[in-house]
Amino acid sequence: MSSQRNSVVYNDFQIDWKDKKLIIVEDDEASYQYFESLLRRTGIRIVWIKNGLDFVNYVQEEKDPADIIIMDVLIPLKNGIDATRFVKRLYPKIPVVMVTAYASREIREKSFMTGCDAYLTKPVLPHTLLKTLNEFIEAEGVRKFQEK
Repeated sequence: MSSQRNSVVYNDFQIDWKDKKLIIVEDDEASYQYFESLLRRTGIRIVWIKNGLDFVNYVQEEKDPADIIIMDVLIPLKNGIDATRFVKRLYPKIPVVMVTAYASREIREKSFMTGCDAYLTKPVLPHTLLKTLNEFIEAEGVRKFQEK
């Protein structure tokens, strides 16, 4: 019973990401709190960064910055598209899930052209967020296993 307190069982899969690290790049506190509340019970370590410039600095300083990134498109100082382009040059295998409340075909296309791995529009439903993150986190685990 105690193991269920520290993980999330969602539909047919159990989520236990205690050994994973997520960066949420989001300037809106309510949006951050929403993501954090959905992910808290997965055990994932969360780093909250509120603007693109701080994100770039963080990624440059950390040797292993994250297993996955949630990136808002419209963030201060350096937008999410430019920040994604930067991180993908340094760490092309870290998945970036772009999120935005301003869904447009142009932003979606730019996001994928700069290297984002998934694109979600706000409000993001809990199932959609967990399923999307799980696909990338599980794929990463398979890659690491196959590399050994």
